[in-house]
Amino acid sequence: MTEYLPESIMYAVGEMKEVSRNQFKIFTTSADTASSGKIVQFSLPENCLIDTKSVKMFMDVACQGVIDASAPPVPANDIFAKLPNYSSTLISRMEIYANGVQLSAGSSLYGTIAQVLRLSESNISKDTSTDRTLQHSYITTTQADDDETLCINEWVGFMGNGSTRYLNLGLIGSVTVRLTFSPNSVLVPLQRGQNVGDNFTNATALANAQGISYSVSNMYFLCDTLSLDPLYSDLLRERLEQGGLAVNYPEMYSFTLDGIQASPNQSAQLRFALSSGCITKCFATYQDTNANGVVGVPAHRLPSASGVAAEIANCLRFRSYSGETVKSGSANFGWTVNNVKYGQADLSWFNGLANLAYAQDKVDVDNSGSLVTSKPEYNDGKFVYPLLLEMPTGRGVAVQSSFNSRGINSQMVFAGRNLVVPAASAAPDLNDSGSASCFVVASTVAQLRIQLGRDLLCVY
Repeated sequence: MTEYLPESIMYAVGEMKEVSRNQFKIFTTSADTASSGKIVQFSLPENCLIDTKSVKMFMDVACQGVIDASAPPVPANDIFAKLPNYSSTLISRMEIYANGVQLSAGSSLYGTIAQVLRLSESNISKDTSTDRTLQHSYITTTQADDDETLCINEWVGFMGNGSTRYLNLGLIGSVTVRLTFSPNSVLVPLQRGQNVGDNFTNATALANAQGISYSVSNMYFLCDTLSLDPLYSDLLRERLEQGGLAVNYPEMYSFTLDGIQASPNQSAQLRFALSSGCITKCFATYQDTNANGVVGVPAHRLPSASGVAAEIANCLRFRSYSGETVKSGSANFGWTVNNVKYGQADLSWFNGLANLAYAQDKVDVDNSGSLVTSKPEYNDGKFVYPLLLEMPTGRGVAVQSSFNSRGINSQMVFAGRNLVVPAASAAPDLNDSGSASCFVVASTVAQLRIQLGRDLLCVY
Protein backbone atom coordinates (compact mmCIF):
# COMPACT_ATOMS: atom_id res chain seq x y z
CA MET A 1 0.00 0.00 0.00
CA THR A 2 1.40 3.37 -0.94
CA GLU A 3 2.00 5.89 1.86
CA TYR A 4 0.94 8.86 -0.25
CA LEU A 5 -2.23 9.66 -2.21
CA PRO A 6 -2.25 12.80 -4.33
CA GLU A 7 -5.24 15.12 -3.98
CA SER A 8 -6.22 14.44 -7.59
CA ILE A 9 -7.28 10.87 -6.77
CA MET A 10 -8.65 11.40 -3.28
CA TYR A 11 -12.39 11.36 -2.61
CA ALA A 12 -12.21 13.00 0.78
CA VAL A 13 -14.34 16.12 1.23
CA GLY A 14 -14.73 18.52 4.11
CA GLU A 15 -16.99 21.15 5.58
CA MET A 16 -16.50 24.22 7.75
CA LYS A 17 -19.70 25.04 9.58
CA GLU A 18 -21.09 28.38 10.73
CA VAL A 19 -18.93 30.52 8.45
CA SER A 20 -20.14 34.05 7.76
CA ARG A 21 -18.43 37.05 6.21
CA ASN A 22 -19.05 40.79 6.29
CA GLN A 23 -17.32 44.01 5.22
CA PHE A 24 -16.75 47.19 7.20
CA LYS A 25 -16.00 50.72 6.07
CA ILE A 26 -13.46 52.42 8.34
CA PHE A 27 -12.88 56.15 8.43
CA THR A 28 -9.84 58.01 9.73
CA THR A 29 -9.48 58.74 13.42
CA SER A 30 -7.66 61.96 12.49
CA ALA A 31 -8.29 64.56 9.77
CA ASP A 32 -10.35 63.45 6.77
CA THR A 33 -8.16 65.42 4.33
CA ALA A 34 -4.41 65.40 3.81
CA SER A 35 -1.59 66.64 1.64
CA SER A 36 2.18 66.29 1.37
CA GLY A 37 3.78 65.29 4.69
CA LYS A 38 0.49 64.91 6.56
CA ILE A 39 -0.25 61.92 8.82
CA VAL A 40 -3.53 60.00 8.99
CA GLN A 41 -4.60 57.13 11.24
CA PHE A 42 -7.06 54.27 10.91
CA SER A 43 -8.17 51.80 13.57
CA LEU A 44 -9.22 48.34 12.39
CA PRO A 45 -12.31 46.66 13.91
CA GLU A 46 -11.71 45.13 17.34
CA ASN A 47 -12.61 41.70 18.69
CA CYS A 48 -13.09 40.10 15.31
CA LEU A 49 -11.37 37.86 12.78
CA ILE A 50 -10.14 39.96 9.84
CA ASP A 51 -8.95 38.91 6.40
CA THR A 52 -5.68 40.83 6.01
CA LYS A 53 -5.80 40.35 2.22
CA SER A 54 -9.05 42.32 2.13
CA VAL A 55 -7.70 45.47 3.80
CA LYS A 56 -7.81 48.21 1.16
CA MET A 57 -7.45 51.97 1.30
CA PHE A 58 -9.53 54.23 -0.94
CA MET A 59 -8.93 57.94 -1.46
CA ASP A 60 -9.64 60.80 -3.82
CA VAL A 61 -6.42 62.47 -4.99
CA ALA A 62 -6.52 65.83 -6.77
CA CYS A 63 -3.35 67.27 -8.29
CA GLN A 64 -2.79 71.01 -8.59
CA GLY A 65 -0.73 72.29 -11.47
CA VAL A 66 0.62 75.78 -12.08
CA ILE A 67 -0.76 78.29 -14.56
CA ASP A 68 1.95 80.57 -15.94
CA ALA A 69 1.88 83.88 -14.06
CA SER A 70 4.38 85.83 -16.15
CA ALA A 71 3.39 89.16 -17.70
CA PRO A 72 2.05 88.58 -20.22
CA PRO A 73 1.29 84.90 -19.42
CA VAL A 74 2.52 82.25 -21.83
CA PRO A 75 0.09 79.29 -21.98
CA ALA A 76 2.84 77.02 -23.30
CA ASN A 77 4.56 77.36 -19.90
CA ASP A 78 1.56 76.01 -17.97
CA ILE A 79 2.37 72.87 -15.98
CA PHE A 80 -0.08 70.07 -15.29
CA ALA A 81 0.40 67.84 -12.24
CA LYS A 82 0.17 64.10 -12.90
CA LEU A 83 0.01 61.20 -10.44
CA PRO A 84 3.06 58.87 -10.28
CA ASN A 85 2.98 55.17 -11.09
CA TYR A 86 1.17 53.22 -8.34
CA SER A 87 -0.94 54.62 -5.55
CA SER A 88 1.49 53.25 -2.94
CA THR A 89 4.03 55.85 -4.12
CA LEU A 90 1.90 58.48 -2.34
CA ILE A 91 2.81 56.87 1.00
CA SER A 92 6.24 57.70 2.40
CA ARG A 93 5.93 55.89 5.72
CA MET A 94 3.67 53.23 7.20
CA GLU A 95 3.57 52.31 10.89
CA ILE A 96 1.36 49.68 12.53
CA TYR A 97 0.60 49.46 16.25
CA ALA A 98 -1.24 46.67 18.06
CA ASN A 99 -2.42 47.31 21.60
CA GLY A 100 0.24 50.00 21.91
CA VAL A 101 3.07 47.78 20.59
CA GLN A 102 4.76 48.90 17.36
CA LEU A 103 4.74 46.02 14.87
CA SER A 104 6.26 47.84 11.90
CA ALA A 105 9.43 49.91 12.17
CA GLY A 106 8.15 52.32 9.53
CA SER A 107 11.05 52.55 7.10
CA SER A 108 11.25 55.74 5.11
CA LEU A 109 10.51 55.78 1.35
CA TYR A 110 7.71 53.22 1.64
CA GLY A 111 6.69 53.79 -1.97
CA THR A 112 10.24 53.17 -3.22
CA ILE A 113 10.49 49.95 -1.20
CA ALA A 114 7.16 48.78 -2.64
CA GLN A 115 8.43 49.40 -6.18
CA VAL A 116 11.71 47.52 -5.55
CA LEU A 117 9.74 44.47 -4.40
CA ARG A 118 7.09 44.84 -7.10
CA LEU A 119 9.59 44.62 -9.97
CA SER A 120 10.38 41.01 -9.12
CA GLU A 121 7.19 39.85 -7.39
CA SER A 122 4.60 41.15 -9.85
CA ASN A 123 4.01 40.30 -13.51
CA ILE A 124 2.76 42.00 -16.66
CA SER A 125 -0.72 40.47 -16.59
CA LYS A 126 -1.36 41.83 -13.11
CA ASP A 127 0.29 45.17 -13.87
CA THR A 128 -1.90 45.83 -16.90
CA SER A 129 -5.16 44.72 -15.29
CA THR A 130 -5.55 44.86 -11.52
CA ASP A 131 -2.77 47.35 -10.88
CA ARG A 132 -3.71 49.54 -13.84
CA THR A 133 -7.32 49.87 -12.75
CA LEU A 134 -6.85 50.08 -8.97
CA GLN A 135 -3.32 51.26 -8.28
CA HIS A 136 -2.77 53.58 -11.26
CA SER A 137 0.26 51.67 -12.55
CA TYR A 138 0.71 54.07 -15.45
CA ILE A 139 1.04 57.85 -15.91
CA THR A 140 -1.86 59.44 -17.78
CA THR A 141 -1.10 61.51 -20.88
CA THR A 142 -4.06 63.93 -20.81
CA GLN A 143 -3.33 67.67 -20.86
CA ALA A 144 -5.01 68.26 -17.50
CA ASP A 145 -4.35 67.88 -13.80
CA ASP A 146 -5.10 64.39 -12.50
CA ASP A 147 -8.12 64.06 -10.21
CA GLU A 148 -8.89 60.40 -9.51
CA THR A 149 -10.05 57.87 -6.96
CA LEU A 150 -7.24 55.47 -6.09
CA CYS A 151 -6.96 52.24 -4.16
CA ILE A 152 -4.09 50.62 -2.28
CA ASN A 153 -4.95 46.93 -2.23
CA GLU A 154 -1.51 45.52 -1.42
CA TRP A 155 0.71 46.31 1.54
CA VAL A 156 4.36 45.84 2.40
CA GLY A 157 5.02 44.42 5.85
CA PHE A 158 2.59 43.25 8.53
CA MET A 159 -0.54 43.67 6.40
CA GLY A 160 1.16 41.91 3.46
CA ASN A 161 2.08 38.26 3.13
CA GLY A 162 2.14 37.18 6.76
CA SER A 163 2.04 33.60 8.00
CA THR A 164 -1.58 34.04 9.08
CA ARG A 165 -4.02 35.53 6.61
CA TYR A 166 -6.95 35.53 9.02
CA LEU A 167 -5.92 37.47 12.10
CA ASN A 168 -7.94 37.30 15.31
CA LEU A 169 -7.87 40.83 16.71
CA GLY A 170 -9.69 39.66 19.81
CA LEU A 171 -6.35 38.19 20.92
CA ILE A 172 -4.29 41.22 19.91
CA GLY A 173 -6.36 44.28 20.74
CA SER A 174 -6.74 47.50 18.83
CA VAL A 175 -4.71 47.72 15.60
CA THR A 176 -3.83 51.22 14.37
CA VAL A 177 -2.44 51.99 10.92
CA ARG A 178 -0.51 55.28 10.74
CA LEU A 179 0.31 56.62 7.25
CA THR A 180 2.50 59.56 6.24
CA PHE A 181 1.94 61.01 2.80
CA SER A 182 4.81 61.54 0.38
CA PRO A 183 6.28 64.94 -0.56
CA ASN A 184 5.21 66.71 -3.73
CA SER A 185 8.38 65.46 -5.41
CA VAL A 186 6.65 62.16 -6.26
CA LEU A 187 4.34 63.95 -8.71
CA VAL A 188 5.04 64.13 -12.43
CA PRO A 189 4.99 67.54 -14.15
CA LEU A 190 3.71 67.82 -17.72
CA GLN A 191 4.24 70.99 -19.75
CA ARG A 192 1.33 72.11 -21.92
CA GLY A 193 1.79 70.88 -25.47
CA GLN A 194 4.51 68.36 -24.53
CA ASN A 195 4.41 64.61 -23.97
CA VAL A 196 4.92 62.74 -20.70
CA GLY A 197 8.63 62.10 -20.38
CA ASP A 198 9.68 65.23 -22.28
CA ASN A 199 11.99 67.80 -20.68
CA PHE A 200 10.88 71.39 -20.22
CA THR A 201 11.41 73.76 -23.12
CA ASN A 202 12.60 76.72 -21.00
CA ALA A 203 13.51 77.90 -17.52
CA THR A 204 10.09 79.47 -16.88
CA ALA A 205 8.35 76.12 -17.31
CA LEU A 206 10.92 74.55 -14.98
CA ALA A 207 10.21 77.17 -12.31
CA ASN A 208 6.47 76.63 -12.65
CA ALA A 209 6.90 72.86 -12.29
CA GLN A 210 8.39 73.31 -8.84
CA GLY A 211 5.02 74.54 -7.58
CA ILE A 212 2.88 71.47 -8.30
CA SER A 213 1.11 69.77 -5.38
CA TYR A 214 -1.69 67.36 -4.46
CA SER A 215 -4.43 66.94 -1.90
CA VAL A 216 -6.20 63.85 -0.58
CA SER A 217 -9.78 63.56 0.58
CA ASN A 218 -12.56 61.01 1.15
CA MET A 219 -10.17 58.49 2.70
CA TYR A 220 -11.44 55.22 4.11
CA PHE A 221 -10.50 51.55 4.56
CA LEU A 222 -12.51 48.48 3.65
CA CYS A 223 -11.94 45.36 5.72
CA ASP A 224 -13.62 41.94 5.62
CA THR A 225 -14.39 40.16 8.88
CA LEU A 226 -15.33 36.52 9.40
CA SER A 227 -17.21 34.51 11.96
CA LEU A 228 -16.35 30.83 12.44
CA ASP A 229 -17.58 27.89 14.47
CA PRO A 230 -17.05 28.50 18.24
CA LEU A 231 -14.70 25.52 18.13
CA TYR A 232 -12.14 27.79 16.42
CA SER A 233 -12.08 30.21 19.35
CA ASP A 234 -11.84 27.34 21.79
CA LEU A 235 -8.82 25.91 19.97
CA LEU A 236 -7.05 29.28 19.95
CA ARG A 237 -7.64 29.79 23.66
CA GLU A 238 -6.30 26.31 24.34
CA ARG A 239 -3.16 27.17 22.37
CA LEU A 240 -2.78 30.39 24.35
CA GLU A 241 -2.96 28.51 27.63
CA GLN A 242 -0.34 26.06 26.41
CA GLY A 243 2.29 28.68 25.62
CA GLY A 244 0.87 31.26 23.25
CA LEU A 245 0.57 31.91 19.52
CA ALA A 246 3.08 33.20 17.00
CA VAL A 247 2.56 35.16 13.78
CA ASN A 248 5.43 35.69 11.34
CA TYR A 249 5.35 38.65 8.98
CA PRO A 250 7.77 40.40 6.60
CA GLU A 251 9.58 43.49 7.83
CA MET A 252 11.65 45.79 5.62
CA TYR A 253 14.64 47.99 6.38
CA SER A 254 16.26 50.49 4.05
CA PHE A 255 19.77 51.91 3.84
CA THR A 256 21.11 54.74 1.69
CA LEU A 257 24.51 55.92 0.49
CA ASP A 258 24.45 59.43 -0.96
CA GLY A 259 27.07 61.47 -2.77
CA ILE A 260 28.31 59.08 -5.46
CA GLN A 261 29.91 61.66 -7.72
CA ALA A 262 29.91 61.82 -11.50
CA SER A 263 32.73 59.79 -12.99
CA PRO A 264 33.25 57.42 -15.93
CA ASN A 265 34.97 54.92 -13.60
CA GLN A 266 33.29 55.25 -10.22
CA SER A 267 33.18 52.75 -7.36
CA ALA A 268 30.91 52.80 -4.33
CA GLN A 269 30.32 50.56 -1.32
CA LEU A 270 27.24 50.76 0.89
CA ARG A 271 28.01 49.19 4.28
CA PHE A 272 25.30 48.42 6.81
CA ALA A 273 24.71 46.26 9.87
CA LEU A 274 21.45 44.49 10.63
CA SER A 275 20.63 42.31 13.62
CA SER A 276 17.74 40.01 12.74
CA GLY A 277 16.76 36.44 13.36
CA CYS A 278 15.84 35.93 9.72
CA ILE A 279 17.15 37.98 6.77
CA THR A 280 15.52 36.50 3.69
CA LYS A 281 16.85 38.65 0.85
CA CYS A 282 18.29 42.03 -0.01
CA PHE A 283 17.77 44.29 -3.03
CA ALA A 284 20.06 47.10 -4.19
CA THR A 285 19.63 49.83 -6.76
CA TYR A 286 20.88 53.29 -7.72
CA GLN A 287 18.99 56.54 -8.20
CA ASP A 288 19.92 60.04 -9.16
CA THR A 289 20.21 62.26 -6.08
CA ASN A 290 17.29 64.39 -7.25
CA ALA A 291 14.96 61.34 -7.25
CA ASN A 292 13.74 62.18 -3.75
CA GLY A 293 12.86 65.62 -2.49
CA VAL A 294 13.24 67.64 -5.71
CA VAL A 295 9.86 68.85 -6.97
CA GLY A 296 9.20 69.18 -10.67
CA VAL A 297 11.43 66.55 -12.30
CA PRO A 298 9.76 65.07 -15.42
CA ALA A 299 9.04 61.40 -15.83
CA HIS A 300 11.44 59.19 -17.75
CA ARG A 301 10.50 57.33 -20.91
CA LEU A 302 11.70 53.74 -20.59
CA PRO A 303 13.57 52.39 -23.63
CA SER A 304 12.18 49.26 -25.29
CA ALA A 305 9.39 48.85 -22.72
CA SER A 306 6.98 46.15 -23.86
CA GLY A 307 3.62 45.43 -22.28
CA VAL A 308 4.20 47.78 -19.33
CA ALA A 309 3.90 51.52 -18.73
CA ALA A 310 6.28 53.35 -21.08
CA GLU A 311 7.02 56.15 -18.58
CA ILE A 312 8.20 55.95 -15.00
CA ALA A 313 8.08 58.69 -12.35
CA ASN A 314 11.47 60.12 -11.45
CA CYS A 315 11.16 58.92 -7.84
CA LEU A 316 10.81 55.32 -9.09
CA ARG A 317 13.57 55.36 -11.70
CA PHE A 318 16.29 52.83 -10.80
CA ARG A 319 19.52 52.85 -12.83
CA SER A 320 22.49 50.51 -13.06
CA TYR A 321 24.96 53.23 -14.16
CA SER A 322 26.76 50.48 -16.04
CA GLY A 323 27.16 52.60 -19.15
CA GLU A 324 25.63 49.77 -21.15
CA THR A 325 22.23 48.89 -22.56
CA VAL A 326 22.40 45.36 -23.97
CA LYS A 327 25.94 44.08 -23.24
CA SER A 328 27.30 43.18 -19.83
CA GLY A 329 30.23 45.62 -20.07
CA SER A 330 32.91 46.27 -17.47
CA ALA A 331 30.72 47.41 -14.56
CA ASN A 332 30.31 44.75 -11.89
CA PHE A 333 28.37 44.34 -8.66
CA GLY A 334 28.65 42.13 -5.63
CA TRP A 335 27.42 41.43 -2.11
CA THR A 336 29.58 40.66 0.92
CA VAL A 337 28.19 39.24 4.18
CA ASN A 338 30.59 39.02 7.12
CA ASN A 339 33.56 39.18 4.73
CA VAL A 340 32.17 36.34 2.63
CA LYS A 341 31.38 37.23 -0.98
CA TYR A 342 28.03 36.27 -2.51
CA GLY A 343 28.81 35.03 -5.22
CA GLN A 344 32.42 34.24 -5.24
CA ALA A 345 33.09 36.55 -8.19
CA ASP A 346 31.79 40.01 -9.01
CA LEU A 347 29.03 39.82 -11.59
CA SER A 348 27.53 42.12 -14.21
CA TRP A 349 24.10 43.74 -14.29
CA PHE A 350 22.96 40.94 -16.61
CA ASN A 351 23.55 38.39 -13.84
CA GLY A 352 21.43 40.54 -11.54
CA LEU A 353 18.65 40.52 -14.14
CA ALA A 354 18.87 36.72 -14.34
CA ASN A 355 18.61 36.46 -10.54
CA LEU A 356 15.70 38.87 -10.22
CA ALA A 357 13.04 36.18 -10.67
CA TYR A 358 15.09 33.55 -8.83
CA ALA A 359 15.08 35.74 -5.70
CA GLN A 360 11.32 35.23 -5.58
CA ASP A 361 11.46 31.46 -6.22
CA LYS A 362 9.63 31.97 -9.53
CA VAL A 363 11.75 29.66 -11.67
CA ASP A 364 9.46 26.64 -11.63
CA VAL A 365 7.12 25.64 -14.46
CA ASP A 366 4.48 28.16 -13.36
CA ASN A 367 6.77 31.15 -13.83
CA SER A 368 4.66 34.27 -14.21
CA GLY A 369 7.61 36.55 -14.94
CA SER A 370 8.48 40.01 -13.65
CA LEU A 371 7.92 43.64 -14.68
CA VAL A 372 11.23 43.87 -16.53
CA THR A 373 10.70 43.41 -20.27
CA SER A 374 14.01 44.42 -21.89
CA LYS A 375 17.68 44.92 -21.11
CA PRO A 376 17.68 48.67 -21.87
CA GLU A 377 14.60 49.13 -19.67
CA TYR A 378 16.30 47.26 -16.81
CA ASN A 379 19.48 49.36 -17.03
CA ASP A 380 17.76 52.71 -17.38
CA GLY A 381 14.74 52.49 -15.12
CA LYS A 382 14.20 49.15 -13.37
CA PHE A 383 17.62 48.08 -12.13
CA VAL A 384 17.37 45.91 -9.00
CA TYR A 385 20.27 43.68 -7.95
CA PRO A 386 19.12 40.90 -5.55
CA LEU A 387 20.78 38.78 -2.88
CA LEU A 388 19.02 35.55 -1.86
CA LEU A 389 19.75 34.34 1.69
CA GLU A 390 16.83 32.00 2.33
CA MET A 391 15.88 28.48 1.35
CA PRO A 392 12.35 28.80 -0.09
CA THR A 393 10.04 26.23 1.48
CA GLY A 394 6.76 26.94 -0.27
CA ARG A 395 5.23 28.21 2.97
CA GLY A 396 6.47 31.78 2.75
CA VAL A 397 7.32 33.52 6.02
CA ALA A 398 5.60 30.78 8.03
CA VAL A 399 8.99 29.05 8.07
CA GLN A 400 12.13 30.98 9.04
CA SER A 401 14.77 29.40 6.84
CA SER A 402 17.18 32.27 6.34
CA PHE A 403 20.34 33.97 7.57
CA ASN A 404 20.34 34.67 11.33
CA SER A 405 22.49 37.68 12.20
CA ARG A 406 21.34 38.07 15.78
CA GLY A 407 24.04 37.98 18.45
CA ILE A 408 26.94 38.63 16.08
CA ASN A 409 28.38 41.80 14.62
CA SER A 410 27.08 41.22 11.09
CA GLN A 411 28.35 43.57 8.41
CA MET A 412 26.86 43.58 4.93
CA VAL A 413 28.21 45.38 1.88
CA PHE A 414 26.85 46.10 -1.57
CA ALA A 415 29.58 47.23 -3.95
CA GLY A 416 29.45 48.58 -7.48
CA ARG A 417 32.59 49.11 -9.55
CA ASN A 418 33.36 50.77 -12.87
CA LEU A 419 30.12 52.74 -12.68
CA VAL A 420 29.44 55.48 -15.21
CA VAL A 421 27.70 58.30 -13.36
CA PRO A 422 26.93 61.11 -15.84
CA ALA A 423 27.77 64.74 -15.21
CA ALA A 424 25.04 67.21 -14.33
CA SER A 425 22.81 68.06 -17.26
CA ALA A 426 22.16 71.67 -18.18
CA ALA A 427 18.88 73.28 -17.08
CA PRO A 428 16.03 72.90 -17.77
CA ASP A 429 17.01 69.21 -18.02
CA LEU A 430 16.97 67.78 -14.46
CA ASN A 431 17.45 64.10 -15.29
CA ASP A 432 21.09 64.10 -14.15
CA SER A 433 22.25 66.03 -11.11
CA GLY A 434 25.88 64.84 -11.30
CA SER A 435 25.44 62.73 -8.17
CA ALA A 436 23.86 59.33 -7.46
CA SER A 437 22.59 57.44 -4.41
CA CYS A 438 22.68 53.75 -3.59
CA PHE A 439 19.52 52.34 -2.01
CA VAL A 440 19.30 48.93 -0.32
CA VAL A 441 16.19 47.15 0.94
CA ALA A 442 16.70 44.30 3.42
CA SER A 443 13.75 41.93 3.77
CA THR A 444 13.45 40.12 7.10
CA VAL A 445 10.89 38.01 8.95
CA ALA A 446 9.69 39.31 12.30
CA GLN A 447 7.54 37.40 14.76
CA LEU A 448 4.63 38.58 16.87
CA ARG A 449 4.22 36.43 19.99
CA ILE A 450 0.76 36.52 21.56
CA GLN A 451 0.10 35.55 25.17
CA LEU A 452 -2.99 35.55 27.37
CA GLY A 453 -4.35 38.95 28.29
CA ARG A 454 -3.26 40.51 24.95
CA ASP A 455 0.34 40.42 26.08
CA LEU A 456 2.34 41.05 22.89
CA LEU A 457 6.03 40.75 22.09
CA CYS A 458 7.72 41.50 18.76
CA VAL A 459 10.91 39.60 17.93
CA TYR A 460 12.81 41.06 14.99
